[in-house]
Amino acid sequence: MRRLLSSVIFLVLLFAVSCSTTVSIPYIQPSVIDMGGYRNLAVASAVPYRGFVPYTGWIPGRDIYASRFHIRTGYSYSVVSGVAEYATEELYSTLLNSGFFNLLSPSRTDAILNRGSYGYDISEEFRALGYDAVLIPRIDNMSVDEYIYSEPYEEWWTDSEGRRHRSIEYEYYYRQTASITYTLTLIDTETGSIVTRRTFTDSRYRENSFDPIWSRLDDPGYLFRRMLSSFNEGILRQFVPRTRVYDVTLMNNKPKNESAEIAYKYAKDGNTASALAVFQDVWESSQHLPSGYNAALFIASQGKYDEALDLLLEIQNLYSDEKVRSLYRDIMTIRSRNEEGVGQITGSSSAVDAKEHNDNDVYFAVLNR
Repeated sequence: MRRLLSSVIFLVLLFAVSCSTTVSIPYIQPSVIDMGGYRNLAVASAVPYRGFVPYTGWIPGRDIYASRFHIRTGYSYSVVSGVAEYATEELYSTLLNSGFFNLLSPSRTDAILNRGSYGYDISEEFRALGYDAVLIPRIDNMSVDEYIYSEPYEEWWTDSEGRRHRSIEYEYYYRQTASITYTLTLIDTETGSIVTRRTFTDSRYRENSFDPIWSRLDDPGYLFRRMLSSFNEGILRQFVPRTRVYDVTLMNNKPKNESAEIAYKYAKDGNTASALAVFQDVWESSQHLPSGYNAALFIASQGKYDEALDLLLEIQNLYSDEKVRSLYRDIMTIRSRNEEGVGQITGSSSAVDAKEHNDNDVYFAVLNR
């Protein structure tokens, strides 16, 4: 918690002015799933895909020229286990590096889960170790589609008598398309129910030329690993509150106020304290709209949302300006999100969203894997 909250303070100082005309307002973006009560988390190894991955031993050709070659698929059944192992490593390292959770390793989690098949009360065992929930990743579906094809090209050559000739040659290509469905299931160790289930899907391909003397295409496991890595951002968005910044451009000095000019120079140089002091002074002395607006921005960049909102209300009492109204709405949203995010970090927010599942039978089915 200290690590996450201290990062906000650091960003306040680092991003107060990100460029000459932009002010950055930091806040904590809450995760989609409130994990405040589940920060002690056991992470299981990914359950490998149990179905049949459709593929052929020989890659089909899409035309008569490509069809004469016998090229083997790069897929093998070891891809399935390798993808599951990679999913486990990616998930554990992603959650660990977030700094938000106290994690139980997949190997220790698996050992407890496996004891469930022998009648042990694994919920009690997890709770005795201090873990609030179990997160189980599963590869629900994998598919691979591969084919080879040819593309003609002209080749010119000169014979011994100097005559030019043209022949049609062929370049050969392969295309591999892989698709995956990946599910994360969160189980409450106290209630024994599934709290939430999140599904991630993707499909990617690669296309390249190949030499017909090849006997086998490249391993499509690379595509599956790329897709799993691409899920990391979505996983963090679902389960981890994180520090974000909202960038807002300073309002131009129009109508121009000579006393405010130095504040823009201070802002450009990154001297935010002096810029704020000048903007506040100009606003208080002359009710210069841009100065008041910009002062509110710098105040919000310090995390003082209420003070910034009070100033914006003061401005709105004198001026009808859409930019002021828009900034007021934006800071209201930022304040709300930040309060929710801080609540998730401190554990003071409302209970985790448990709308999706509440079935102990499903819970034990998942644990038996």
